[in-house]
Amino acid sequence: MEEGSAFYVKQGDTYILKLVGDIRYTMGCALSDFLDGLFARVDYADIVVDMTQTYSIDSTSLGLLAKIANFSHGRFDRKTTLLSTHPDVNQVLENMGFYEIFDVRDTGETISETLQQLATDEPCKGDLTRIVYEAHCTLSELNPRNQEAFHVVIEALQAKLGEH
Repeated sequence: MEEGSAFYVKQGDTYILKLVGDIRYTMGCALSDFLDGLFARVDYADIVVDMTQTYSIDSTSLGLLAKIANFSHGRFDRKTTLLSTHPDVNQVLENMGFYEIFDVRDTGETISETLQQLATDEPCKGDLTRIVYEAHCTLSELNPRNQEAFHVVIEALQAKLGEH
């Protein structure tokens, strides 16, 4: 499995986030930092997530993507476009309820602009637990099935956060 990478580019008034390979929680700090910075900016009118080269994605990363959908709905009053062509990834997106919160396009579209890679060095252990917790809370809010599926994980992470 290809190790995961994240790239971004601003194309006109749209920010594009491209996820490549196997997207795991270890990228959580880099993705969360990028999204925090992006959400604070005002120099764009849309976000597109390109997952046409994503082969697998874990629940923490899905939770961070759900934050994008929530943000876009609040700021732009529309769904974020998410490009995904891999059947296994599309099945996960459907199971998590992403077709309700994203405009998912199963097309051959791909972003070919010059992309900048997010630095995904060593995970930031102190923040990573919080990021994993918040990502799972975001996923739980999508539907009752997710709430049931992640209830134990959220409680365990909440207890761990309370210890610090």
